[in-house]
Amino acid sequence: MSNNFFKSALDRLNKIADRLPTRRLVIAVVVFTLCGAIPLLSIWQVALAAGDEVRPLAIQRELPDSPVTPILSARRVPQTLVELNSAGRVNAKLAQVIGALPPDSCLKVVTDSKTIANVNTTKALVPGSNIKLLTAAVALDVLGPERRYSTKMLGIVSGSVIRGDLWLVGSGDPLLTTRLYPLTEKYPTITPTDVEQLVDALVALGVTAIEGSVVGDESLYDAERYVPSWGDGIRSVEAGPLGALMINDGAVSGSPIKPANPALAAASEFTKLLASRGIAVRDAPEVGVSSSDTPLIASLESVTMREVVTEMLVNSDNNTAELLVKEIGRVGRGSATRIDGLNVIASKIAEWGLPGEGVALLDGSGLDRTNYLTCDLLAQLLERDGQNGLVTTALATAGKTGTLRDVFLSGPGSGTMRAKTGTLNGVKSLSGMFPLDDGRSTVFALIMNGSGTSTVNFYRPIWNNLVTALSFGNEKLDVAKLLPLTPSDAP
Repeated sequence: MSNNFFKSALDRLNKIADRLPTRRLVIAVVVFTLCGAIPLLSIWQVALAAGDEVRPLAIQRELPDSPVTPILSARRVPQTLVELNSAGRVNAKLAQVIGALPPDSCLKVVTDSKTIANVNTTKALVPGSNIKLLTAAVALDVLGPERRYSTKMLGIVSGSVIRGDLWLVGSGDPLLTTRLYPLTEKYPTITPTDVEQLVDALVALGVTAIEGSVVGDESLYDAERYVPSWGDGIRSVEAGPLGALMINDGAVSGSPIKPANPALAAASEFTKLLASRGIAVRDAPEVGVSSSDTPLIASLESVTMREVVTEMLVNSDNNTAELLVKEIGRVGRGSATRIDGLNVIASKIAEWGLPGEGVALLDGSGLDRTNYLTCDLLAQLLERDGQNGLVTTALATAGKTGTLRDVFLSGPGSGTMRAKTGTLNGVKSLSGMFPLDDGRSTVFALIMNGSGTSTVNFYRPIWNNLVTALSFGNEKLDVAKLLPLTPSDAP
């Protein structure tokens, strides 16, 4: 072979392995290969396979003029070189991602407990809905994955009438809906609690009239309708008004504006449902606190907390997140308030040994722009949960469900990667788990803050490159050969 051939091959390899710690090894291996070592190694392997019987072997000392397989193909190159090449592809693509990040960003990527991207991971940033990962983890821990909400209907049944008022007592169930409501939602409720089953129970009892009012009881939680620092563009639009008794997220069918009191809205909506089934209600809907001695007519259970959390994460449901915080406070501290719920969450961060430096919690949904988290915390939270954990398996699936149903419709990660999105004006985040073919997985956490970061043209190329980099981990990758990339590694 000519010297020019060797020079060209080495130049190409230098570019592939330029930033790898084992660069010299790669070059040595390839030079050895080009000099005819591969045929000799092959003969040695055949000789071993022959056992103790020694057989004469025809040694081919020269390569054919036109080899069928390229010299640097996976069939000819030792496995070490294949792994190094894969590591180089991962590093190169991650470096491309890092180079595109705005200054106020963080990125952490971890495979097999090895950090392979480490960019501002301790920098506290506005996470948007990625904060729901923390809300979900604490809810499952404090409340338990099998816990259910139970909405109660109370009253005195006398023949075909209810003597006095009919009471609806809220339990904080965020999924309480009428049968048609999910059809009106951008992200339809996955596992609704069908409040019309309570109407069915009255019909089954033969009830035709209520001599008083339908009264909504929301006394289980406090009456803070909104996080005080939420702007007007969020209130009633993105979340709230909040309460322990909410039907259809506090809306009333036929009304474009949500009533200020969700319990009154629930009583109004239930009154309409009764009328549609031929049950007359004498008085107007009201709110109040039921008596402990009022008889139970029927109760309505929700799906399990595991499924409630799935609803929150897949659809990024803000009302669910905020009501979960109140329930966390009620169970964890005996006080169903946002502040007590957030204090429980903060205590769990410390209990689990997660990095709390710079963390600030104002709500459970991520709508508040003064929430702050780090990529370190998010990545460690997902690592703690694991590939088959309750939080990870409750995430939206790329190209399939929830807030990821229209993202990554094809290509790497489609149908397999699970993640939580986060969006506010000037905020875009994506954290989750990328499963690898051999049963391993890669955890990633990305938060970007800054003007324009939430526009599709800005964040989508970064997301695509990140997922492509993660997918290279399926190429017989030896994680030990990956470099821990930092901002200085940006091209």
